[in-house]
Amino acid sequence: MHAAAYRRARKLLSSQAQLILARILGACLSILIFALLGILCLFMSLMANRGETRFPINRIELLPSWIASRSLVEQPDSAVTYGDQDIRLFENTGIFPVVAGNLLSANPLHKVIARALNGLIIAFPALRTNLGALTTLLFAGLFGLLLLSILAKWRRFVLARAATDVSSNLRRQIHRQMYRLGQSSLPSEGIGPIVDLWTREVNDVRDAVFDDLAIIPKVYILLVGMALVALTLSPVLTVFLAALGTLVFLISRVLGRESKRNLARALHDSSINLSLLHEDLGLLRTVRIFSMESFDKERFDKRLDLYENADARRIVHEGNLNATTVLLYGAALIVALGMIGYNVVISERISFASMIILVAALAGLSIPLIEWFGLRRTLRRADRSARGIFEFLEKQPELLQNVGAKFLIPLEREITFEGVVLEGRSGRVLLNGVSLEIEAGSRTAIMGLDADARFAVCCLIPRLIDPKEGRVSIDGKDLREMTLESIRAQVATVLQADLIFSDSVLVNIGLGEPNNTLPRIIEAAKLAHAHHFIQDLPNGYDTIIGPMGHYLKPHEQFRIALARASLHDPSILIIEEPSGPLDEDIRHLIDDSLARLAVGRTLILIPHRLSTIRSCDQVILLNHGKVEEAGSPERLQAESKLFRHIVYTEFNEYATGEVEAGRISV
Repeated sequence: MHAAAYRRARKLLSSQAQLILARILGACLSILIFALLGILCLFMSLMANRGETRFPINRIELLPSWIASRSLVEQPDSAVTYGDQDIRLFENTGIFPVVAGNLLSANPLHKVIARALNGLIIAFPALRTNLGALTTLLFAGLFGLLLLSILAKWRRFVLARAATDVSSNLRRQIHRQMYRLGQSSLPSEGIGPIVDLWTREVNDVRDAVFDDLAIIPKVYILLVGMALVALTLSPVLTVFLAALGTLVFLISRVLGRESKRNLARALHDSSINLSLLHEDLGLLRTVRIFSMESFDKERFDKRLDLYENADARRIVHEGNLNATTVLLYGAALIVALGMIGYNVVISERISFASMIILVAALAGLSIPLIEWFGLRRTLRRADRSARGIFEFLEKQPELLQNVGAKFLIPLEREITFEGVVLEGRSGRVLLNGVSLEIEAGSRTAIMGLDADARFAVCCLIPRLIDPKEGRVSIDGKDLREMTLESIRAQVATVLQADLIFSDSVLVNIGLGEPNNTLPRIIEAAKLAHAHHFIQDLPNGYDTIIGPMGHYLKPHEQFRIALARASLHDPSILIIEEPSGPLDEDIRHLIDDSLARLAVGRTLILIPHRLSTIRSCDQVILLNHGKVEEAGSPERLQAESKLFRHIVYTEFNEYATGEVEAGRISV
């Protein structure tokens, strides 16, 4: 079974001992199942012969001494002649009839079974009487079932731990790879493909590991064991029925392929015609305008007939069995029953009890076979998923730290973009030859119609992504020549896509850093005007917030993120304002927080309020990936049509909520 990628994923087990233990438990479980099957066979034999043993008198010396006391020699019918042999009858012998029936067999395997059972009778004398055998078998069966349930639960626990261990290691590697890859940093591009890897494809591998360890070696032991049981009872009949079953299976697969092809064609035809019918329903306005009613009705009826025929074919072929397959299975079943009936009734080669065990063993062969074929499908799906995961993990990182990278000191003069070209994940050009300069200590707004372009400028500064061409520098130092740690120590971001996460307020602001003590966190929260509403939360700073925690309003989330940025103490602060309407009091609180944060820092804003734009020293206006204009808000208002268009469409007072409708103040 070729599944190289899946086997590579399976090697991610933290301990191979888990794999070995799962295999051993599977083998033990299979052996226990056979032990229970043996107990069932002995029970059925006891019910069938009632503990009565018949044995030739001339071979009586082969029997153990204890059975002499069970002889009915005093009874006139205790010695019966069968052909030319005198048979002596023994009663109340427990499971010994099975031993006696196999002692004189010409089959060496039967003699081995007889000796093994005789040893069991010697070890457990209770098996020598009917009552003792019945009681012992029932208690042994109950104990076996209890042991089976305990073993199965333990094995399932081991399988679950092994499967989830592999999936966790894969998810951990995907997470680490996301640190290395840069393009996913653009908030508007999303992480849909990565989420698909993280969930569906990792789950495919997890399920395959579980099924693999659950089915192998159990399936092989069950196949061999069931086959041996059947061959022991009747080799000729077993080989014949196995050959018949294999032939029927192969023929049914060929017939099934044709049925699947017919079903695929019917599905294709019905989906096409259904799409055409949907199109007709959507064009009714055009039909009425151009008076096409008669033509459209005729075309609609024709397509509806085609869809009806295709859908009928689909329903017919969706059935699991067609008439030919049913006839094939029926004929095979008749032949099998005929052969079994002949061997039981006519030739008397096997007993009725043996026939039941034989049929059960042959039917039991289908269970591991079905599991094995299901495992093949699961491993093929897991292998495809594992290939996709490893292709992602083997992608070369876009962000590399050069050997000998230098430490970046806090910004003193300017941030410079020189001929920067950047493409998004889809290949779309976001920045095309962008050159700009942001002075230290200034307040700069990034505006434009393309959200990705605005975010790209912001993500280039902390080096979340690297330009395809050109360079970004701080105080003349190319960021690619600086250590990532020192760059990100100088930059903090507050973006609407990731304001807070599911954890306590304390962790959201302090990020779990030991140096960020509660007094420092409270001080940062006060600067962001967040301390008062945090105190009102159910558990104060220990309240869990975020998507899976206590709900916070957008402006409250924004102020938590501002507090976090303040505690980071960066020299460059990148902030995206809340896009929704804000109360006047809230606007004043946010403006005051931004004014405090701006002291001694360079502020880069993605604005959503006109008042914020007016407060900036510089506005950089992007259009089609280029810097359209750069200058003060007053100059752009006077000279730039694009600036006035954006302000009019996106930053008017009604859109931003700065003035409520019906309450315009002059």
